[in-house]
Amino acid sequence: MVTNGRGRAMLYSAFISYNYRDVRWARWLHRGIETWRVPPRLLGRDGRFGPVAARLPPVFRDREELAASADLGDAIRAALEQAATLIVICSPAAVASRWVNEEIRQFTALGRRDAIRCLIVAGEPHAADPAQECLPPALFENGGTEPLAADLRKGQDSRSAAKLKLLAGILDLPYDELRQREAARRQRRLAVLAAASSIGFVAMAGLAVTAVVARNEAVVQRQLAEKRTMTAERTTDFVKSMFEVSDPSEARGESITAREVLDRGARKIATGLQAEPVVQAELGVTLGEVYGSLGLYRQSDRILNWAGTIRHDQPGVTARQLLGLADSKRRLGEYAAAIALYERGIAIVRHPESGRADLLPRLLVGRGEALTALDRFVPAEAAIREALALDGARLGAGHPDVARELEALGLNALYAGQYAEARPLFERALGIRRQTEGELSPSVADNLNNLASVAYMQRDVTAAERFYRANLVVDEKVLGPEHPDLATTLNNLARMLLERRAFVEADALLQRAVRISLRERGAGHDDMAFQFANLALAEQGVGRHAEAEAYFEKALVAARAHQHRNLGPILVDLGNLRCQMGREAGGMRLIDAAMPVLAKDYPDDPWRTAWARNVRGECLWRGGRPAEGAQLVRDSGAVLAQRWSAQSYYGAEAARRLVLVQPAS
Repeated sequence: MVTNGRGRAMLYSAFISYNYRDVRWARWLHRGIETWRVPPRLLGRDGRFGPVAARLPPVFRDREELAASADLGDAIRAALEQAATLIVICSPAAVASRWVNEEIRQFTALGRRDAIRCLIVAGEPHAADPAQECLPPALFENGGTEPLAADLRKGQDSRSAAKLKLLAGILDLPYDELRQREAARRQRRLAVLAAASSIGFVAMAGLAVTAVVARNEAVVQRQLAEKRTMTAERTTDFVKSMFEVSDPSEARGESITAREVLDRGARKIATGLQAEPVVQAELGVTLGEVYGSLGLYRQSDRILNWAGTIRHDQPGVTARQLLGLADSKRRLGEYAAAIALYERGIAIVRHPESGRADLLPRLLVGRGEALTALDRFVPAEAAIREALALDGARLGAGHPDVARELEALGLNALYAGQYAEARPLFERALGIRRQTEGELSPSVADNLNNLASVAYMQRDVTAAERFYRANLVVDEKVLGPEHPDLATTLNNLARMLLERRAFVEADALLQRAVRISLRERGAGHDDMAFQFANLALAEQGVGRHAEAEAYFEKALVAARAHQHRNLGPILVDLGNLRCQMGREAGGMRLIDAAMPVLAKDYPDDPWRTAWARNVRGECLWRGGRPAEGAQLVRDSGAVLAQRWSAQSYYGAEAARRLVLVQPAS
């Protein structure tokens, strides 16, 4: 805990403000400040905030810390009030960031402008080319001058020097003195290492003790291996028994289905293995995972919930139970529950005696995927990268487990809006999947779907539709007609068709997608905020307005339950439908409610706000305020025309409204 100049206690030593494109620098700085130890000779010295302690208080990194906040504005203000220093990571991306500039303004309003420090990572200060400017304009508002800055650009400060400059600013100590103290500390460390090497022979005396410990460990590992062998043998016998029938009339040879075998196995596990809980738990998790792979999410969850209740004395098996159940909760959209289960499993397998260190990457990447679904992109990336490092070292760069981690990293980057970073990750994963699993692998189809999403977000709609259609062919062949992953592909392809106004074809695809998803995921799953809304647009496009309204309302329920990023667009589209149905007042209320949501969730997509204003203009025009509505339609239409062609859904609607509001000649 530190205090500000008025003696008030401060929770954070620094608040790091940055744009997502600079997240690696924010992460490096966050770690560097929190792990730095103050040189002993500076301890107790008077700094900006009182006597200098051995370690600085925590650093607040807004995008990570605020990911679960229900009120972004209040949370930022509270953190800024509790931060002794504001460090702004400066780049052209920061200049364009609404949030970085707003954080600077709020910190300045607290009367602590002199506690702002900058870290330049790209661009130029006071650049002649506005696109290269790196200092956010809020720094200079109301008479502000350029703060002290460290500079990580090529030819400027080293990383060590930049970090020390910022630390000197936090502590309010001279940089040269801090640099000299740090250099002296490094020299002392080298001296200690040299002294230690000269007495290394003493360690030889410990070898006898080490040998005894190793022998005992070998005994433990042999006993563990024997238990695993017995479990494996018992498991093999059980799997064979799943295909046996007591009544020959029940045998149908090749006509028996995988689902029938699984159902038979589930019954036998529940009734035939009570005396062998370890085998029962292992098989229960395995069967649950197979149900999940077949897209039978509800049955999978039931099996895994039951398997998780089986008690035994094997921590490694407990970790596997937690992993299976966590994966199930994540598939069903119960992300908070999944994260808690993953973290329990991670705590178990990190212990050396668990014997299941091989599960750690799977637990980490699962946790990362659940965090991504909650838009907690920074901690998600950290978890996935740890898994990638572990599997890369253990399995090699071409292993399918490495491909899964690359896919998870790609999705995290995609949802964070980092499309250029996402594409090569998916391409690398696709190459591994094709090499190890072949063209008809479901994972190949998933990567085609991911590449289509990147192409779509980069406005290459033609390429996106091509990828989605290729993905659909693979999904139909490999997964069958009722798999939830197929529903995702159907929804994504239909979205492309909606945007080029192919409403009839889109409607047929979406009817299938929603039916499949409702059966295995339920109406409350977060993905339904997309699927219901897309089906509503398709129904509206083919003239079934009552059905469209019902689907929009279902989409709204799912979006509100998850604070979904599609909430704002759904409000606008439902408002648009009601205005066109002659219920202008109700439509206007929805559009007005959407405006702050769009501003918060899509600060870098001005066309979304323009679309809402365009819809609002038609509502005003239809509701008896033609002049005001016409002006709004004209103004917003210019923004939409920059993003959407006249042949697209949004472009065509904007053009229709422009004709609608023209005065009669």
